Amino acid sequence: MPKSRNLQRALQLARIDMTTPLRQRPAPSPLSLALASLVALGASLGADALLVIIGTRLFPATKGFVHFRFSDYGLLTTIGVLAACAAWPVVTRASPSPRWLFLRLAVLVTLVLWLPDVWILLRGEPPKAVGVLIVMHLAIAVVTYSALVNIAVPKPPKALKVPKPPPETGGDEAGVRAPAEAARGRRLSEHSAAWVSMLGLVGLEFVLGVVALVAVPAGRRSGWVPSRGTVVYLLHSAVGAVLGVGAVVLLASAKHAERSVRISAVLGLVGVAIGAAGGLLTVPHGLRLLGMALMLVGAALAVLGYVMPAVGSTKEPAAT
Repeated sequence: MPKSRNLQRALQLARIDMTTPLRQRPAPSPLSLALASLVALGASLGADALLVIIGTRLFPATKGFVHFRFSDYGLLTTIGVLAACAAWPVVTRASPSPRWLFLRLAVLVTLVLWLPDVWILLRGEPPKAVGVLIVMHLAIAVVTYSALVNIAVPKPPKALKVPKPPPETGGDEAGVRAPAEAARGRRLSEHSAAWVSMLGLVGLEFVLGVVALVAVPAGRRSGWVPSRGTVVYLLHSAVGAVLGVGAVVLLASAKHAERSVRISAVLGLVGVAIGAAGGLLTVPHGLRLLGMALMLVGAALAVLGYVMPAVGSTKEPAAT
């Protein structure tokens, strides 16, 4: 009995609910979780690369540090982010206060991940380089937590949603239109995070493209991977791949939406595809300028496609 009481108190302190049936607990939709995972992974890798660039510029002596290689931090970041994305739906089902619990778990995991940094510091690694690693771990935690709790928002099962009473129309045509407009506003708001996330990815891809223009020599020889600016170039390509997957997923989710929303999803996917084609054309030296122009056109089309639903979803339905 004392052990069970202690366990119950511990669960209460951790805000973990073991009494509610699993099927009645809220959870994020697979689509929102997939989009949140893509955003968290792309943004975390981008933050890593940016911090490495800043760190090596501020502390030139850290250039060549083994843990600053993309093959080193990229793999570890991917594993950590995917593990957090897998843990988020578990937390939403286990706790009535998932954000509260997930924040504390994120802090705890970050402290644990700092232990290897402290260990290599004690082993004689450069303090400035280790300091950059510590900031990188913190950035990954902040980005991943923010993406998951704001995009993959847990929702109650459909069977438990209490239906709202029908409005009193009184034969008024405006009273008939109001529920339809409100429903449309709710549908758009439910997918607003997806459109905003795609806009964010397009913006990140554009920024990385600008950084790549500076870091990678435009007159380099033909080849898939340049000799200079390799990290930024590969990161730009990785975010582009994530953007392509997200564009396909978003188009599939919009197949039953309004015609304007479907057109926006198609336009966004076309823009992403044109940008990807432009990226491929930058490999041969003779077609590099054409490829860069296509990448710019593709980014503009993608922004045009994703910005309309993102802006429209934030507007409240007009009261009648």
